[in-house]
Amino acid sequence: MPSQNGNGHRGGPGRRGTNPGTDIEKMLRQGQDRINQIVPSGGPRGVIVLAVLALAGLGAWTAYYTVPSDSVAVIQRFGKYLKNVPPGLHFKLPLGIDAATIVPVKRQLKQEFGFTTPGATDLFQSPRRSEREPLRETRL
Repeated sequence: MPSQNGNGHRGGPGRRGTNPGTDIEKMLRQGQDRINQIVPSGGPRGVIVLAVLALAGLGAWTAYYTVPSDSVAVIQRFGKYLKNVPPGLHFKLPLGIDAATIVPVKRQLKQEFGFTTPGATDLFQSPRRSEREPLRETRL
């Protein structure tokens, strides 16, 4: 059933009587106009400006790093040791000039062998076995 406004699209509550595709096309045209203002007629000046902005953004993205509280970072410049850095937010030379390797130094890994740990909640450690161990006798 054609609409009352005669443009072939149905207009209902909350809908406009125009084609919804025209709004998207209008937004795309506005975006293209903004890009054309930055890069006029595809000239080399605009391309150079965009390349410099992209390089600056990439440099800013690779210039900072965070060292966790249980670690230190080893900074290398072109692969040669430069310094150790404590935990926190730090900055370095970007784009692969400096490399930060994070090394966990305060983390303790613990493995237990033999008897059970007092107060352990591991289901595979049987508390009955530890109660019987002092009762064993060895006869020669």
